[in-house]
Amino acid sequence: MFLYDNELRTRSVPYSTDSMKNSTPKNATQAAIEESLSFDCPPDAMISIAGRTYLYFAGNGYLGLQAEPEVLAATCEAVLRYGVGTATSRAAFTSPPVFEVEHRVAEILGTERSLYTVSGYIANQILLESLEGIFDRIFIDESSHYSLFNATKRIRGVRCRPITFRHRNLNDLKEKLDANLQLHEKPIVITDGVFSYLGTIAPIKDYVDLLADYEGASLWIDDAHSFGVLGENGYGTLEHFGFDSSVVNRTVQDDADHFGFGSFSTISTRLFTCFSLSKAVGGCGGIIPGSESFIQRLKDHSSFFFGASAPASPVAAATAKALSILTENSIRQKLRKNTSILKNRLRNLGLEINDSPVPIVILTLGSSGNMRRIQKELSEKGILISYLPRYAGLGSTGALRIAVFATHTSEMINELVDSLKKII
Repeated sequence: MFLYDNELRTRSVPYSTDSMKNSTPKNATQAAIEESLSFDCPPDAMISIAGRTYLYFAGNGYLGLQAEPEVLAATCEAVLRYGVGTATSRAAFTSPPVFEVEHRVAEILGTERSLYTVSGYIANQILLESLEGIFDRIFIDESSHYSLFNATKRIRGVRCRPITFRHRNLNDLKEKLDANLQLHEKPIVITDGVFSYLGTIAPIKDYVDLLADYEGASLWIDDAHSFGVLGENGYGTLEHFGFDSSVVNRTVQDDADHFGFGSFSTISTRLFTCFSLSKAVGGCGGIIPGSESFIQRLKDHSSFFFGASAPASPVAAATAKALSILTENSIRQKLRKNTSILKNRLRNLGLEINDSPVPIVILTLGSSGNMRRIQKELSEKGILISYLPRYAGLGSTGALRIAVFATHTSEMINELVDSLKKII
């Protein structure tokens, strides 16, 4: 493992917690747990925990930007210039880095505006809250992220209780639509773009084709694990399936204003999306892109916009810098290459691995006890992967999750696979 120490020091800035260890009394068990779970450096292809170096295949910073020196430098500069907290809500004043994030995302996707929030979790709630009134029934993939299910709880009314359909199952979705929709009722289908605990991609084109037969239908995609990863330019799931990312999150009036003058969309299904900036982007917060009028509607009607603080200025500055690096195609090419190497090598072990460009591999290898053993033995060898004991679609035994980053080297991937081969 010491082979990689110089690389770790080059990309990481270790943070000493010695001055904080005795700040709050804690028992020995709690102290041991915290030490075993605490990074000593920015999470990257290699990390340090409690003074030991590990290969890290357990996170979701797919492009490695959260440890990029330019991103860390932007954070430090913003702290000195703007301080830490904004000390006000978005309805009052906002620091320049927050606006910069919004401008960069809008420019990348080709939308008129975007709204930057403190988390992707909150962005989901803001977006669905703003859509109330355009749909009558909610249909949601059973394996969607918790934040999507929690967002639906804010919508009042018996008819808006979410109806789940089987994971990525078009036939089951159609059956649920036909069985539950009354005459002239408008459905909204909600799904993750990439399911981070399953490593699967939602069949967006199939959903759009299906929903074309339903009056006033909408499709909402949480693209938290897709933005920066999928699509030729990294625009996410919609680009991956050939859709124009600029047509998302528009009002009915927006489309009416352009009818007959080169309409923005050639599909009848309305598309909505938001995503996290803490995954491939390596920053933090959530973002909702959209038209001028749509984003203004969010600001006018959202209690979060008036009541919650803006994202912290240093975090926003780091996120803006990461977004500027995100436009470089070479980093995505490296991620795709690493994804292909990892999946091909695992197939050579006789494991069933899909061939999607998603940099996530889910393995079910016997009982939960056996998978915990595999995770433990890998960690003893200096390699960290995740064990997921439960999640919708995983089954009763759970699964092992491996994530590859653009910053992993082929030697690191080989070390993971060779070690796995010896203990499975």
